[in-house]
Amino acid sequence: MVVGGGISGMQSALDLANSGFKVYLVEETPSIGGRMAQLDKTFPTNDCAMCMISPKLIEVSKHRNIEIITNADIIKSEGEPGKFKVTVKKRARFIDSSLCTGCGTCYTNCPVQYKAYIKND
Repeated sequence: MVVGGGISGMQSALDLANSGFKVYLVEETPSIGGRMAQLDKTFPTNDCAMCMISPKLIEVSKHRNIEIITNADIIKSEGEPGKFKVTVKKRARFIDSSLCTGCGTCYTNCPVQYKAYIKND
């Protein structure tokens, strides 16, 4: 299990999955990518952030040994490294994610006003 779907979490999940382990990548927000997915450019080179992270997002999402669990909270964990049990609570999305194309139509047509889920810690 890898907690956090940012760039470090994605790389950790890939390293473990490529070593033959089944990996559960748990992320509290609705999508993986973390802070880097929200950036336009990276310091100090001013490289395009999405150009750098997109291949990693695709690799993680298509890897057969990685199960991505987004919009989730870890409720309880017990045990020790290598032998543990974790309870994960997945929050409702209110849309059918298998039909989502990312077009934004559900957002513009939604009758309920809400704040977007972006953490600015």
